[in-house]
Amino acid sequence: MNAATPAKSTFETITVETASVACDGNAAAGLGHPRVYLDLTAHGEIVCPYCSVTYKLAADAKVGHH
Repeated sequence: MNAATPAKSTFETITVETASVACDGNAAAGLGHPRVYLDLTAHGEIVCPYCSVTYKLAADAKVGHH
């Protein structure tokens, strides 16, 4: 790979409709990690600290209790 060529990310990005998500790294497939609850409220996007999957809040998602 050339130093000027950025590496492609092999991690998945998942668009969600809620500001809170649970990630277990696909434990059902036997590839998981401990379940963590992630909050997208601050930036509309968050990366799982275990598996590096990015969760992105959908543009039309409603955040809050209203």
